[in-house]
Amino acid sequence: MRAQINAITIAAQDPLKLKNFYANTFGWEIQSESTDIIMFRLKNGLILSIYKSDVHAAYLNSEPINGEVLPKTYLTINMASLKETDELFMELENKKANIIKKPAKVYWGGYAGIVADPEHNYWEVCFNPFL
Repeated sequence: MRAQINAITIAAQDPLKLKNFYANTFGWEIQSESTDIIMFRLKNGLILSIYKSDVHAAYLNSEPINGEVLPKTYLTINMASLKETDELFMELENKKANIIKKPAKVYWGGYAGIVADPEHNYWEVCFNPFL
């Protein structure tokens, strides 16, 4: 199997809230949208899809997940430098984003912070000096 990811899908209780977060706070461009699905085209052909939770569950042939659950997964946005990481976090703070952890040096040698979207999906924003 090829080592690649082409799309990431998030099930949302309130897709409009997440649409506004990713469009306005992260500044990502919407590729397409309907009442149930919003798609953002990111770099290198990666797609972020936000599905209304019941549509997502139907697609997966499962039950919708409700309630607060600590994420077992987080997604990472790599920055080019410590300075760029700090600048992005200052911008996110100014936009009132939910900062979970401010950027700091981490045990593996990088520099990272965590931000959550309105439905508590976690995003690590980091500088990885090994990439």
